[in-house]
Amino acid sequence: MKKNRKKLNKIKILTVSSLALLGGASLTAQVKQKSDTIKTSAEQKGDSKVMLNAANNTGPRDVNIGLPASVGGTTVLENGLPVVYFFWPEVPTKTWRGDAMLNKYSLYDLGQTAINIGDVGFSLSSYDNLGTDDFQGKLNLESNHYGLLRGSANVSGPINKKGLKYSAGAYVSMDPGTFNAKGLNTYYSDQAQIYKLALTQDYKFTGGTGSITALYKYANVKGIGQKYSPFIYGKNGEVSEVPGFKIGRKSYYERSGKVTLMDAFSGDLVQRDVLNDYGSQSNTIDVIGKNNFDNGLNLNYIVRYHSAKVGTYIPIMAGISKAAAGEFVYADTGEAYTGSNAQGVLILATKRTPIQSLTGTIELGKKSESSWGTHDWKVGVNEWFYDIDKYATESAMYFQEVAPNPRKLIKAGSGANANGDFNLNGGLEYHNGRENKFAFFALDKWTVSKSLEVNVGARLEYQTLRGDYQDRNLGLQTLTGPKTKIDKDWFNQSYMVNAIYKVNEKFGLLGDLNYIEQAGHLENYNIGVDPKIKKSKIPSAGFGVFYNHPIISVVSKATYITRDEYRSTVNFSNPNNPGEVKRETTKYDIETIGWTTDIISKPFKNFELHFLLTLQDPKYKNFVGQVGFNDGSVAKYDFTDKYVTGISRVLIEIDPSYVWKDLRVWASARYFSKQYANRPNTVYFASRWETFAGLEYKINKHLSLSSTIINLLNQKGAQGDMGDADLLLTAEQAKQKEGTILSGTYIRPFTVEFGLKYNF
Repeated sequence: MKKNRKKLNKIKILTVSSLALLGGASLTAQVKQKSDTIKTSAEQKGDSKVMLNAANNTGPRDVNIGLPASVGGTTVLENGLPVVYFFWPEVPTKTWRGDAMLNKYSLYDLGQTAINIGDVGFSLSSYDNLGTDDFQGKLNLESNHYGLLRGSANVSGPINKKGLKYSAGAYVSMDPGTFNAKGLNTYYSDQAQIYKLALTQDYKFTGGTGSITALYKYANVKGIGQKYSPFIYGKNGEVSEVPGFKIGRKSYYERSGKVTLMDAFSGDLVQRDVLNDYGSQSNTIDVIGKNNFDNGLNLNYIVRYHSAKVGTYIPIMAGISKAAAGEFVYADTGEAYTGSNAQGVLILATKRTPIQSLTGTIELGKKSESSWGTHDWKVGVNEWFYDIDKYATESAMYFQEVAPNPRKLIKAGSGANANGDFNLNGGLEYHNGRENKFAFFALDKWTVSKSLEVNVGARLEYQTLRGDYQDRNLGLQTLTGPKTKIDKDWFNQSYMVNAIYKVNEKFGLLGDLNYIEQAGHLENYNIGVDPKIKKSKIPSAGFGVFYNHPIISVVSKATYITRDEYRSTVNFSNPNNPGEVKRETTKYDIETIGWTTDIISKPFKNFELHFLLTLQDPKYKNFVGQVGFNDGSVAKYDFTDKYVTGISRVLIEIDPSYVWKDLRVWASARYFSKQYANRPNTVYFASRWETFAGLEYKINKHLSLSSTIINLLNQKGAQGDMGDADLLLTAEQAKQKEGTILSGTYIRPFTVEFGLKYNF
């Protein structure tokens, strides 16, 4: 059997795409193939391309599986546990970054994510350096031509000769973004400090060896991540710049940097700083244990206590309307506004909310052999508890001019206060309570023979919600009304099976089946209506082939995935009054089929070319409803069989690289076909390329330098939803938008980054 296993391990395939690329982009280019092993587990080291992100420079890129990415993006784990219990309101980058203390990354596919953590999609798992037997250190410095200041360091070594060792790390980021935001702090885009300290004791016991670690982490993060720009929307989804407004190089943040809100608890009017009053701080303590027994068993565990105060500030572009002469005045001076357009802005702002979680995982596993083959199995238990204390989102609206560094405007009769803010707490949100998950899971990698490998897994999870929310039908601007109780229980099941069959030395088949169930969270009750949560069921299947040759390796796979009982909050703008926005909870299903072909070619020494093609067809199902507005109008909608917004149907990735002595030169180009910007599919953005290039030079074994260019072609990169376009239900209505000014998000403009790494 050992001989057969060695033969099986000689098959070289493209790892992630061969297992579960469910209608989305591959991670293969982000995983270094360092052996000829069939790698079906997550024990692979990821490389930096998982962090190569055109949208921002603080977190990993989202991995497209044909379903919309969550607000939190890619799920991130650290040392085996998610860095946050749930992505809202504490998104992962508020407590985690790719710092120098992380010494290993691995990637979980759809099935592995479902079984290990009960989540949907791909996930990035990171592991800290917990201490070393010899003294060593690492220093990473980053900058760009806009003035980014980012540094990270780690030192580790022994404390005594009895197995006690340490590791300490620090990460500091001061990012001025790509434009000067008048009225805001210079480093408005990102201000982050993260510090870690780990102490590890190795030990021996009768029948084995082990270690126990105490790890402490402190994080302090603030910044405004949402970046918008006005642009002229043209034919065929093309956009052009508004005269005097360069996309990504001019600020569209209102210049006062202040917003006047109504305190959700007291009813008092308060003025808050949009940056300093909405940061987040957290403290995390991990206890990590690893035990290896002489009989081959291993017992690992981690327990984490996480305490945070989390603030969020989100400006949402509600819609641009024509400004009649004398209709608006500037809020700061009272002088008449003579511009042609006014931008409506919806503000959702959450004060620093106390959050606590106690999460833990324990796993028992072993590699064993029998007459039926070899097994690499593990069984485990999750116990995750989460408590959030009176989460409240205060809201307001205001108008601003359509210009760089815009000033606030006041519209006659809008009811705006002296600072220009109105409709206070019209979008009031609140929830309070606790969540708990208890799960049993099991995974087995079964090498049946030299030709067949099968991976199976199951997760059984009991989930509870206990808390309260305030019914919005009470019509209150504060949280002084009676609360409605939340008392929900679910039993969630997830299963996975995937197989790799080797027909001959070069050619083989692969397939997978996954079934995932996922219930709701307290945040589903935010807007004050009972969402009547039902479990989402997410079945998926894939079948493909692979071919391996010293010059070329190919994987081609067809996939199917569907998810029902989707729930999300949508901001609907009144077509008759773009300044009025209604936040509604919507329910729908999504179905997608896809086909992915992934190729790695090495036509000559030191050169490698990766190519990825994905075709997918994600559509909404059972997406029907209506929304009423203050003027009495009611808009009905039916988005069934419309394409999902923000997801391209054609994806291409091309990644060449060449190594010459100590110099590595690489490039990456990603093509995204047109993306619909509204749910009725009447407005869309044209196709685009996201381009990167870089070089890395190793001066000696200790020091290396690098440079990376983001958005090499300097494309405009407008993308995302148009908040005022979901009720443009016909092509005729949408055509009226051509030649008008709209606003939306965009990819980073041309950026040159510099890096230095020093190891000692």
